[in-house]
Amino acid sequence: MKPGKVFRCELTTAAGLQGVDFAVARGLEYIEYDAGWYGPEFSTPDATRPIAAIDLTSVVSYATSQGIGVFLYVNRLALTDADSLFALYRSWGVRGIKLGFINDGTRTMTDRIIDWARTAARYELLIDMHDDVRPFGYERTYPNWISLEGVRGNEQFPTATHNVTLPFARNIGGPMDYTICYGQSRDKTTNAHQMAMAAVYYQPLNFLFWYDKPSKYNNPANWPGLPWFNAVPVTWDESRTLAGAIGEYIAVARRNGSTWYLGAMTNEASRTLSLPLSFLGGGTWTATVYADGTLDVAMAPAGGQAVVLKPG
Repeated sequence: MKPGKVFRCELTTAAGLQGVDFAVARGLEYIEYDAGWYGPEFSTPDATRPIAAIDLTSVVSYATSQGIGVFLYVNRLALTDADSLFALYRSWGVRGIKLGFINDGTRTMTDRIIDWARTAARYELLIDMHDDVRPFGYERTYPNWISLEGVRGNEQFPTATHNVTLPFARNIGGPMDYTICYGQSRDKTTNAHQMAMAAVYYQPLNFLFWYDKPSKYNNPANWPGLPWFNAVPVTWDESRTLAGAIGEYIAVARRNGSTWYLGAMTNEASRTLSLPLSFLGGGTWTATVYADGTLDVAMAPAGGQAVVLKPG
């Protein structure tokens, strides 16, 4: 059961193979084929055959050879026999499934959700529940239930105020699949704000570069945030909230091994935070700062900062 970062591929064989290469280059663990890989999701109840444009066997084989796992999206409509479907995916070498339009709210649906998680565990598949799913702690019972949405995704381009409310609300309920949209012209926030999400939010299955193709990043010099996304983990040994006010700002530091990753985000107001670094203890530390402004943490409107702190 391996947490990780994910890249969504376009629905062709070539895009899947390119996605694998991109994942290797960018330090990601997974690629994903989302809605449409087996046909129109709201009218296709059979999720056992990919569309003609995707040679799934070749993509999974190549991904596996490169140490990259493959996730497949499945609409609830195609989940009439989850046991057979998940067994098939396991036989293909698929590593995880993303279930869509799981509209929770009744005891019947809650029982189905638990059964899907249990069935996926039996076939050693990771599972990501999407849409209107309430977090209720079952990722502790079934660790393969690695993430869930239960939030209006960041791909809808919400306000910065919304983003700095979620750490105090939805994300305290458990893992949150929020889909980071770095470098998108439609963002209502800065790139540094999007980068900081990777440390501020708990996202053990972190979808990065949503809406993008690998070719967008052919010249890494144009995208100074790439080293941050290459390096930032999705699981943590220690977490500290350094500052925050609901709907205004948030600053979180998280440690993986000996390295700390600090994310700070503000609403539409620019602000400067003086953050205590006593959690680092003694010694000399080197800070790599990705900023809109300059620790003091200066943040542009709807902006943020992302900081890597390493000993030495």
